[in-house]
Amino acid sequence: MMQAPPRATTPRAKTGIQVLDDRLQGGFPRPSTLLLFSDKPTEKRLFGENFAIQGVKAGETSVYVDFFRAPQLARGELKRFGPSDSTRLVLVDATSSQLLLPSRERYHIDDIDSLENIRKTIIAATEAERPARIVVDSMEFLMDRFPKEDVLRLWRELIDAARATGAVICFLFINWTLMERDLEEIRAMSDFVVEFQSSVRGGIIRNSMRISQMAADGIRTNWIPYAFRDLVGLTVYFPRILVTGPFNAGKSTVVKALSEKSISIDRMGTTVAFDYGNVNVTGIEAEIFGTPGQERFEFIFKIFAREVSGVLLVVDANHPDELARARQMLDLVGPRIPYVILANKSDLAGALPPDEIAHRMGLPSEVPVIPTVATENKGVRDALLILAEMIIGVR
Repeated sequence: MMQAPPRATTPRAKTGIQVLDDRLQGGFPRPSTLLLFSDKPTEKRLFGENFAIQGVKAGETSVYVDFFRAPQLARGELKRFGPSDSTRLVLVDATSSQLLLPSRERYHIDDIDSLENIRKTIIAATEAERPARIVVDSMEFLMDRFPKEDVLRLWRELIDAARATGAVICFLFINWTLMERDLEEIRAMSDFVVEFQSSVRGGIIRNSMRISQMAADGIRTNWIPYAFRDLVGLTVYFPRILVTGPFNAGKSTVVKALSEKSISIDRMGTTVAFDYGNVNVTGIEAEIFGTPGQERFEFIFKIFAREVSGVLLVVDANHPDELARARQMLDLVGPRIPYVILANKSDLAGALPPDEIAHRMGLPSEVPVIPTVATENKGVRDALLILAEMIIGVR
């Protein structure tokens, strides 16, 4: 079957995670070099795979150099990201020769002990296919087998070849042995460094990343928690967003407006324990917890306020007498947690404007106050997206 002609590539290579792409002004610029880095094993391969497949889904050609997996296994695992045109995903097979097997891939490294053979094969694939994205998985394989200076020379040659075709090239790298001065040289060769870390909390592995642009005034993000969803790819994932506020401000309605699915434990029409919902919107997933607003349930609030990623504080714009209680609840969360104020019921006559609410609550000027009508789902998702940007440090 004849391959479809390639689409014209855009000046930016999207990650597929909207909140990141927005901060990157549409994605990583072409050409550019990304270092996907960690000093311990992490799930950074997911980012590289996701980046390659996002290009394929956009009609681009992606070259994926794999030193660890047989091509059949790699293609099978990449199908987890959803349907895409397999002809646009070009694998450079560096594994079959290690297994003493013939390769069915167009580009294959037959002598894995020859750095020159590795170089020629990758550059041949780059020059012939002129890919929009290149992923090299991964450079520690080479660092373990060849002299450091030779590997660094190859690294620079691959960057030059990618730039000549206008591609974004990603190098996965776990540092086992290099000194800091060598790492500084590698960072200096890169336009962006994407660092990865993993931690275990409550028996659950949580992955996070942060992006740093190497330019002096470049982009910096906070640590961004992320997760993988079959057929979708990577999403920003917040394990706990707290929705709180005074009694009858509309917290349960906010949780329902945000969530695909939600539950509420209530008695006589008011929440007595908590609301829970799962959110999936524009590449962001979050677990939402809503707490009761009465002071007698403050112990529940304190439980859910532990280790929160951020807070949506809901106030009734028609009840200025409750703003002191709202301020008190905000103080209980702590000063380092990002928060957004939802001025709910803002459609009703007599509702206070956002600037007046901010003044009466004594809020810093940078705190967003968003008018919302939760019953009509107005302004609620905007507030969540703003909070997400604050958490990951792109606002």
